[in-house]
Amino acid sequence: MKARAEERKTATLGSGVVPIRFLGAGAYLAWLFTIHYSTGFFETADRAIDSLILSNLANLIGLVGAALFARRIAPISAKRPYVAGAGIASCLGTVLASLAPLDGHAEPTLFVVGNVLVGIGTALLILLWSELYSSLPRKETSIFYSGSFIAAALLFYLVSALSPLAQTTVVPILPLASMIMLFFSSKLLPNQAEEVRESADSHWTFPWRPSILLAVYAFVSTLARSMSFEANDVGMMGMLLIALAVLASNVLLFDRFDARMLYKLTPPLIVGGFLLISFYDGFDGLGNALINAGFSGFVILTLIVLSTISYTYGVTAIWLFGLTRACRVLASTIAACGHAWLSSSGLANDAILGSAAIVLVVTCAMLFLSDKDFTSTWGINPLPQKRTDAVGEFYTTLQGKCSIISHEHGLTQREEEVLALLAQDKSIAEIETQLVISNGTVKSHIRHIYAKLGVHARKEVVDMVRNL
Repeated sequence: MKARAEERKTATLGSGVVPIRFLGAGAYLAWLFTIHYSTGFFETADRAIDSLILSNLANLIGLVGAALFARRIAPISAKRPYVAGAGIASCLGTVLASLAPLDGHAEPTLFVVGNVLVGIGTALLILLWSELYSSLPRKETSIFYSGSFIAAALLFYLVSALSPLAQTTVVPILPLASMIMLFFSSKLLPNQAEEVRESADSHWTFPWRPSILLAVYAFVSTLARSMSFEANDVGMMGMLLIALAVLASNVLLFDRFDARMLYKLTPPLIVGGFLLISFYDGFDGLGNALINAGFSGFVILTLIVLSTISYTYGVTAIWLFGLTRACRVLASTIAACGHAWLSSSGLANDAILGSAAIVLVVTCAMLFLSDKDFTSTWGINPLPQKRTDAVGEFYTTLQGKCSIISHEHGLTQREEEVLALLAQDKSIAEIETQLVISNGTVKSHIRHIYAKLGVHARKEVVDMVRNL
């Protein structure tokens, strides 16, 4: 694991410079935000919601299909047809959907076909970048995800400043640019085909905790965008600011930065945003920005955690991200359809909807969010009946035992790494060198591990791991 991490760190951040090509996810995110949430790309909010619902349904089918056949098709980032298909489908779909209003007779066909292609392309784009980032160590993943969200927000505002004709020309190019950047990014990494094939032999429990959380956050986020559609452009500033904060924390405070702070920060941001857009006039922009910041912060956190789980424990990225993203897309579609129906029926009441969203977010945070959720495998465990193959080895290896202990006792990712080295009877100096952290940091982690495990000496730690 350490050798693989060092090899990929050298390929990506070894020179101390972030390779711009690894921020290509920002191009597809900017494209996605523009075609679904930009107030300048559609002539009416209803048109934007119709586009979102159609493309989301196609996206949902694509994600579920990919998850079901993940073990057969992985790794897709190493296969050119998937990379080319993602770029072409997204580009062509955007062109067809944007041309639909120009031809009255063919408008319904062009609009439907275009958005179906957009949905399929979106599913592939998401899975391709998720698989690529899941092949990188946690620090690189954190930097590239937050950097991509920053790039997406900047590109979104740049595109929004263009004339309608220029937007129609530039927007379809973004997913193509994203796939070109992914293709060249994969060239910097060692061949991961063998690793993916090995992980494909393992079977894990359904990722229900992250799926529920992402579904709830996506539901309230889409509801907020539907309630204050005209403020969506301003709301993107929230995503930009939270991504900047995450990137700065990762770069400047990586060893001390605890990503779990994001999950503690996001519910208050969302609640505050809904209070503004639901009960006060003239605050839609600020409220939308707060909600967008909360949602984006939580999404960045879950993307980092899920990528780390895939990288560390060998969970198939296409399966993991396909299922969790499908739940998120389904919830977003339900929110869009529900608000559209309420609005058309004259039943939409911002105060009631906002209050319901606040109750939902607070309840979800109380029931499903805790420090333990963002350590180890987040409740995604190997299925017992598969212990005869690669998953069985997970339970018997030192790393697997440390993972189980960490999950049961709420150790952080870094503490789990220190635990594994302690179990190998490594000295403090050796742990410093291997994890590239200071002496004080190592001792602090060891104290925390002792406290959480209820032990008082290294020998007790070693015995606990070896006797598991």
